[in-house]
Amino acid sequence: MALIIGTVAGAVTIDGDSLIEGAAVNHIIQTTEGWWAVDGLGRIHHQGDVVGNVPAGMTAHCVQPTDQTTWIGANRATLFTLDAQSVREDEFFANAPGRDSWYTPWGAPADVRSMAIEVDHTLYINVHVGGVLRYDNTGVVPTLDIDADVHQVATHPSQKGAIFAACAYGLAFSHNGHDFEIRSDGLHARYCRAVAVLEDRVLISASTGPRTNRGRLYRGDFWSGEFEPLTRGLPEWFGSNLDTHCLVARVDGIYTGHQDTVWRSDDAGETWEVAVSGLDTITCLA
Repeated sequence: MALIIGTVAGAVTIDGDSLIEGAAVNHIIQTTEGWWAVDGLGRIHHQGDVVGNVPAGMTAHCVQPTDQTTWIGANRATLFTLDAQSVREDEFFANAPGRDSWYTPWGAPADVRSMAIEVDHTLYINVHVGGVLRYDNTGVVPTLDIDADVHQVATHPSQKGAIFAACAYGLAFSHNGHDFEIRSDGLHARYCRAVAVLEDRVLISASTGPRTNRGRLYRGDFWSGEFEPLTRGLPEWFGSNLDTHCLVARVDGIYTGHQDTVWRSDDAGETWEVAVSGLDTITCLA
């Protein structure tokens, strides 16, 4: 399917076809079984149908379908499963180790902000602020330090154990899915919001902080070396953060969205061109 663009007013394809109307779209993901999305009204969408709702008072931030179930990450650090249109809280995650230490800088309960699935079907869950937790058939295990302040987690498309996270101190990376290091060489500032993983390199957005006017997109090798800024065809500086879920790598190119514009690169980020503009404010891409 064509690229899908989530906005504050709904979701559209890059060709302009409307998929969701009447609500901000918080996250979209495409799989071989079609597209899934969650919106600001708590609705869970699959291929144009509303297939469930999170409980009243909850906000769904992200969705991750698997062969066994569909996971929904929400506020109050809650993880739901969707099976046969029934939405239930996951009891194992509700009792995850270290939960009592999760927080937000403004004093609200932590959220499940993003998720990613590994090639062996292990689920990685980004809690903001609560680090990254690995969830497999052995249970829920904390990995990256809570105070790394993770904004998005991503997995390698084919390499087991290669996990990456955009955090407040740069790019966190792991060779084994458990032990993380953080690097920021070449970044103009270390605060990172979005990450996307190619077969042979990683892209990450960086800025000077949550309320920045100097954001930029970078590319680098997985494990070492300096990140290089990507500005050929992109703004010299983004006037705010290039945000979580607004950077995606597809087989036909890389896309990034900011404010009302989507850019596309066909050469692994070397050069970019405007794919579409004049949209409602962009919230996510898939």
